[in-house]
Amino acid sequence: MLENHWCASVDATIQLRTGCNPLEQHGPQAVIVHADAWSPIEAVADPHDIKQVVDYEVIFLAIRALEENDHCICLESSILEVMDAIFSMPIVSEALVSMHKPHVYNGQGTPAISLRLKRAQWAAMRT
Repeated sequence: MLENHWCASVDATIQLRTGCNPLEQHGPQAVIVHADAWSPIEAVADPHDIKQVVDYEVIFLAIRALEENDHCICLESSILEVMDAIFSMPIVSEALVSMHKPHVYNGQGTPAISLRLKRAQWAAMRT
């Protein structure tokens, strides 16, 4: 949590074509996605107006859209797509996206990748 910030969070399980293991390249697999988007409390003039707050539906739809992608070896690419959607909302100052693959190691371990960025860091990556 960030002090004095609103945080919109989304947790979703999607079917994603991802992975470098030969067993992962035969079709989609379950991927658990968690995303947080923070906005400074003073940036929200009217917390009753959906146009002025962090809209978690934007985040959810970006996560679900990943299911339409072709096979991608690394989760990092998918995380960056979600980050782009989150930072498309000007009010967002910081974001975290993590992805977990619960079935890769047959229940013996769950690999995960995460990224936390401030808006300036995201903008620098995109130029």
